[in-house]
Amino acid sequence: MKKNNVAGTWNLVSGYLDNHGTHINILGPHPAGMLIFTEDLHFIVIVHNPDIPKFASGDRANATPEEYETAVTNSLGVYGTYTVDENGDFGEEHVLGSTFQNMNGHTRGKNEIDVKVDGNRLMEIQKIGDGIAVHLDWKRAE
Repeated sequence: MKKNNVAGTWNLVSGYLDNHGTHINILGPHPAGMLIFTEDLHFIVIVHNPDIPKFASGDRANATPEEYETAVTNSLGVYGTYTVDENGDFGEEHVLGSTFQNMNGHTRGKNEIDVKVDGNRLMEIQKIGDGIAVHLDWKRAE
């Protein structure tokens, strides 16, 4: 089997948007999430802000427009396949599905997403514009 440095389960430690040097906590002060890279080159990731209020009705099909907006802007789920290079480092990902449908079918290579593993830490930088990037710091699950 090919070497794979990213395979495993990772828990989100921190995350923010860097907008030309200004850090914005896009998932709140206590972001949460899980990232799983399987040995057979599939991935799934869910990130969210665990501090947003619950829907008052208790029914996700019966929320207010404000509750829906808060839920959508404070969470993201993505799944697909990925590659690793000859060193076992992350190569690119192909998004098969996402809660943000604009990502569906999109391939993101190292020019858009940079993933580095250092021991039990995985650092991910997603470039989303000139001088704008999302930074996610993950710790390998025990």
